[in-house]
Amino acid sequence: MDNLKNELERLGLSEKEASVYLAALEMGPSPVQDISHKSKVNRATTYVMIESLAGRGLMSTFQKGKKRFYAAESPGQLMTIIEQQQKSLAEKRADLEEALPMLTALYNAEGAKPQVRYLEGPEGGHTTRQIFERLEGDFVQVVPLDDVHALEEMLHGRDEHIKNLVKQRVAGRVMFITEDPDALEKLPKSDQFEYKFIHPSEFPVHGEMAVRGNHVFLFSHKSALVSVVIVSQEIADLLRALFEMAWQRKKEPVGSA
Repeated sequence: MDNLKNELERLGLSEKEASVYLAALEMGPSPVQDISHKSKVNRATTYVMIESLAGRGLMSTFQKGKKRFYAAESPGQLMTIIEQQQKSLAEKRADLEEALPMLTALYNAEGAKPQVRYLEGPEGGHTTRQIFERLEGDFVQVVPLDDVHALEEMLHGRDEHIKNLVKQRVAGRVMFITEDPDALEKLPKSDQFEYKFIHPSEFPVHGEMAVRGNHVFLFSHKSALVSVVIVSQEIADLLRALFEMAWQRKKEPVGSA
């Protein structure tokens, strides 16, 4: 019985409504005092619960002689509660869909107020990679490769992330900052990616940058992993242009795998 009561409460009935309905359902047409006794709800409150249940179409009443009887309606009538809830949700959804463009405009006027998110640790890095993979188009990236390999947190999930990009046929260009002359041999093999290499003495940075679509991803590798995601077409275009300048100036052979 407790399980049935819990199910009724999940449908939206109050605890006392559920108790009164189950008592009436089990007893059949009965006077209020009998329903009150069976449900363990005081008589005055039982009247209120019966009225509420009647309003939901779950109970009815009739006169027999000098006594008034109350009866639970068929359990199939409970489906009307679901239908009412579905109708209410549909109306709320329609209202939200109508208001959503205005709410979105307030949240982020494109070009005027970039969205910025800060994430930390391996979990933050995982979330950032998920965001990156859901975007469309190619990407450009600057990676301090030696710093990445030195920070164990950064390596968690990296191989799976690269496999996902390869599977999606995502094209990308990456400038690696590294002292390792054999770095190319250790990188994933894919004709979708192009690589160039810069010695740290030429470009001594310890942060990573990636641009895809209107998203900019920044990572700090020096001590702990910190990720920043910026959503702004203007900022993305600016950093993509700066990457392009650096890419074109670096005349050494392009490493592709």
